[in-house]
Amino acid sequence: MTSLLNNKTFLDFFPAPELLLLSNSGIVVTDEDVKFVQLHRAILGGGFKLAHLNRVDGSNGMIEQGSDNYAELVSALKGLSLRYGVRHVQATLPDEKAYLFTTNVDKVPKKDLYDAVAFVIEENVPISLAESIFDFEIVDELSDSSNIKVAVTVLSKSTVDTYIELFEFAGITPISFDIESQAIARAIIPRQDKRSHLIVNLFKRKTGFYIVSDKVVQFSSTSNYGVDGDDLHSNINNLKEEMHKVITFWESRADKSGKLEKKIEKIMVSGIGAGRKEFVEQLMNEVSIEYMLADIWVNVSFPRNQVPEMPFDESLDYASAIGLVLPN
Repeated sequence: MTSLLNNKTFLDFFPAPELLLLSNSGIVVTDEDVKFVQLHRAILGGGFKLAHLNRVDGSNGMIEQGSDNYAELVSALKGLSLRYGVRHVQATLPDEKAYLFTTNVDKVPKKDLYDAVAFVIEENVPISLAESIFDFEIVDELSDSSNIKVAVTVLSKSTVDTYIELFEFAGITPISFDIESQAIARAIIPRQDKRSHLIVNLFKRKTGFYIVSDKVVQFSSTSNYGVDGDDLHSNINNLKEEMHKVITFWESRADKSGKLEKKIEKIMVSGIGAGRKEFVEQLMNEVSIEYMLADIWVNVSFPRNQVPEMPFDESLDYASAIGLVLPN
């Protein structure tokens, strides 16, 4: 087996420079805005302190496929860099540009696991290994099994290069990337909760459905219906149908041994649309699974009496930004 371990990618783990250990900054770029968060590690008492939280609104479709408005994005990023002195950040990539799948690979020594995953890439995504960048997380590693279950995220090199250039044009160096679903899950799923959850992330013009099980995002789908539009009733009905399909798909899916996935036990609602109470209630009124609005601070350790004073509805739109700066 030819070793691929020397081919470092941006998704490989790199220890953060010592300077960054006291300041964690994250930037989320979406079709409609750029969100920025910065946490400072508390010198005394442990935990974090929220240093800065900001959003720069942009035109709809800033990074839509086929109509990238790089000038507007670079301007927004430069503004954040200058205002907050940001030079290094953790950032997101959109789920729509990524391929996410789970698979079993032969149990091998950890040093050979990257190679083992690399050799199943082309079986599962429509891009070649040479044109792709990938990362993976171990989902299950049973001592009595000859396989390891992994969740794999694959992006084209051209997509990644585009985002790296955007940040570099703004004078910012991205030290790591996550797809948005992974960042959101890290923020709102309690750290020790291994149950299966469905995250419904409500944007203005789209909705993300993400399934998290064993603390790992294992499925991601994006609908073109959101909380804005000419016919919100139609949007809700279409989203109900999409959500039902996702739940049915997951709960009927089995691994190679025939074992069914864990049933979804809770639905977590996040995003800018999660604050629209009537919309959410109508969306969930036929679902038998318990649902709740996301708590973006659940995994952030704040010193006593220093939880940010921020309107709850507003906080729902910052889950991905908070997740970026939390430890993996």
